[in-house]
Amino acid sequence: MSIKLRELIRSIRACKTAAEERAVVARECALIRTAFKEDDNQFRHRNVAKLLFIHMMGYPTHFGQMECLKLIASSKFPEKRVGYLGLTQLLDENTEVLMLVTNSIKNDMANDNQYVNGLALCALGNIGSNEMCRALAREVENMMASPNPYIRKKAALCAMRIVRKVDEIEDKFNNKIGNLLEDRNHGVLLAGCSLLTALLEVNPSYIKEFRRYIPALVRALRNMVTSGYTNAAEYDIAGITDPFLQAKVLRLLRLFGEKNADASDEMNDILAQVATNTEGTKNTGNSILYECVLTIMSIDAESGLRVLGINILGRFLLSRDNNIRYVALATLQRVVNVDQQVMQRHRNTIIDCLKDPDISIRKRALDVTYSLVDEANIKSMTKELLNYLLVAEADFKEELCSKICMAVEKFSPNRRWQIDTLIKVMCLGGNYVKEAQREKFCRVVAATPELHSYTVIKLYFNMKESLSQEALVHVGVWCLGEFGDHLVSGKAVGPDNQPIRVTPGDVLDLLYDVVRKPPTAERAAGTHCLVTAALIKLVTRCPSEFEKIRKLLRRFDCSLHVDLQQRSCEFLEILGADWDSHRPGILDRMPVPEKEIGGAETRDIGDASIDEVPRASRGPVGPVGGGGKDLLDLNDLLDGQAAPATGGTGGTAAYPATGGGGGDLLDLLDGGAPAAPSQAPAPAEGFMDIFGGAGGAEAPTMVAFEKNGLKVTFHPRKDADGSVTVLAKFSNSLNVPMTNFVFEAAVPKFVTLTMQPATGQILPPNTADLVTQSMSCVNSSNGEKALIMKLRIGYVCNGAPVQEMGQVGGFPAGY
Repeated sequence: MSIKLRELIRSIRACKTAAEERAVVARECALIRTAFKEDDNQFRHRNVAKLLFIHMMGYPTHFGQMECLKLIASSKFPEKRVGYLGLTQLLDENTEVLMLVTNSIKNDMANDNQYVNGLALCALGNIGSNEMCRALAREVENMMASPNPYIRKKAALCAMRIVRKVDEIEDKFNNKIGNLLEDRNHGVLLAGCSLLTALLEVNPSYIKEFRRYIPALVRALRNMVTSGYTNAAEYDIAGITDPFLQAKVLRLLRLFGEKNADASDEMNDILAQVATNTEGTKNTGNSILYECVLTIMSIDAESGLRVLGINILGRFLLSRDNNIRYVALATLQRVVNVDQQVMQRHRNTIIDCLKDPDISIRKRALDVTYSLVDEANIKSMTKELLNYLLVAEADFKEELCSKICMAVEKFSPNRRWQIDTLIKVMCLGGNYVKEAQREKFCRVVAATPELHSYTVIKLYFNMKESLSQEALVHVGVWCLGEFGDHLVSGKAVGPDNQPIRVTPGDVLDLLYDVVRKPPTAERAAGTHCLVTAALIKLVTRCPSEFEKIRKLLRRFDCSLHVDLQQRSCEFLEILGADWDSHRPGILDRMPVPEKEIGGAETRDIGDASIDEVPRASRGPVGPVGGGGKDLLDLNDLLDGQAAPATGGTGGTAAYPATGGGGGDLLDLLDGGAPAAPSQAPAPAEGFMDIFGGAGGAEAPTMVAFEKNGLKVTFHPRKDADGSVTVLAKFSNSLNVPMTNFVFEAAVPKFVTLTMQPATGQILPPNTADLVTQSMSCVNSSNGEKALIMKLRIGYVCNGAPVQEMGQVGGFPAGY
């Protein structure tokens, strides 16, 4: 004889290996089969119960299906209950033997015991096939009129299955639904709402017919909202009266009010009452508020009611519960087009969600932020997204860059702003900009001849600053090849009306640097292919460098990369004397598709003047490529506005604690030249520096940053020549060291910043002011505009890399 169910569970839990468990299950299944063959009626219900547990464990139990039917036919309620449970778990609507139980279910529906009726209705509602539903629909209809609320509720839920399975009798229960919606029993009312919702989803044409029940639903909802605890203690959950029924009624009202002003007017008052009277401190209340907001946004609600709904979602965004915030963002994404003006009020809160540690919330917040962008706020929203791009995690930057590029393409006010912004994106996250976005940028530039000179000059100097961003390098190399003649012509002038001097040799030197140090080593072949194409194009743009170009192309004629080798060999052939007459036509600019030309004509070009050029590139004096001001306007990345620069260098400065040149603050500083010489002030401004800036006065110490055991203090001093020297001191209050320490800073363009190397790269535990770093600032506004810095700090603590961002203001007046 087989063991009891409790003993079977105990023996399976005692198994230490999967093989041991399979042996126990196989042995018990064999005993159960033997009992079934011997037609053991005494323990049949126990054996079926054990089969249910074995089925839950994932083992085959099909041999017990017929035993379930035998138990259902039994007159004993315990056996019948186990039989119906086995029927719903071991069989499904496609099982052939299911038809054999139709008559037993029909008989049980006519039983005097309400619980037997409930078992039959549950079985039909869970696994009833099309034929069974059609055969038993009349019995279910009759049971919906039963005086017993328990049976009415079960029959209404069973009718949902019939409505969904049998199309031709979906209207069979229509005359019963009205009584269900007016029932005082909450269970029956809930079942009636579920049945009506299922019917309207199957056949929306019935919505007009059932709108006459809106007053009954509104009345039921108002009773639940206004009833006190003493009147509804039976249905109270966390202070909310029957939240399941409230949610179901709100969903039904949503179906009735959609695209119907009259129906919406009937429910406006009750929706406002639910939204204002429901307490949102617990999930129970939040679920009601969520359904209420969805209903408000789906119907033709009053404007004030929509504002109330969006404000509720704004409160959800401030919750500490990540699930509630995610739901709020998902709902905002669905209703973002309902009332854009109200949504803009919560823009800052939504943008703050971009910095949430939860990746799912960040992604949803990015989708909502993108949906909020329009022609009116494109500039401010892009600024926020670029600020976030500075600190975003690597695995999130690709999607962020794509959203920024799509928004700029769709809503940019003019072509120049579009090109400027896309260049900023490529400077900050060029390794994450997709190929399609790079191609679109090149098409935009090609279709805007008025900005060819501006774009190629801006890209050239950005590439001089940094070759670490792949997208920037790729589009820059392409533009150098296509429009290099604008760069070396000397016709372009800077903001001070001085010509911009870039020689053909400088252009080829930059391309050689790209070849020598591609942005990503694993995709170097693709970068080299673009460089070869640019070189052959420059033959007609820079004829004086013909031999140098030939020499550079010969670097690749033996490359192991087949495409690169083929390109270089074909390009070298074009350089032969036989092609002299055809070469200009072959190497002419790429034609622009008519579609792109049409798109360019429909949008304003913008100002094509060049207002940001490194000083060493202006005029005939001085070497090309000296230290200069960044072409990336960092005012858009710093808080506050500054006037256009009138001179000086300024923009960004960074010096890692290693003391090497570069750093990657804003992903702009990866040039080969040391940072300090390139950021040095002009000789006239630095004359007093010969004497060490004696005669300065120190200002009070400032705490620039303090978080997670790291403290950064600034000791500013105003020097006699008007410059400001800031000594940064770093303290570590943790019990573990901070290694690979890097401190970087960015300033507005009216400030010149020079940073010296830090005195160390390791902050020992429990030390104060052991490592220091000196900075020198020259404020070209003579103190009219306050000095402000953005900081980026990186270090490794307990083997985990840490990166922090900060902002420092509050420097003394005149600094």
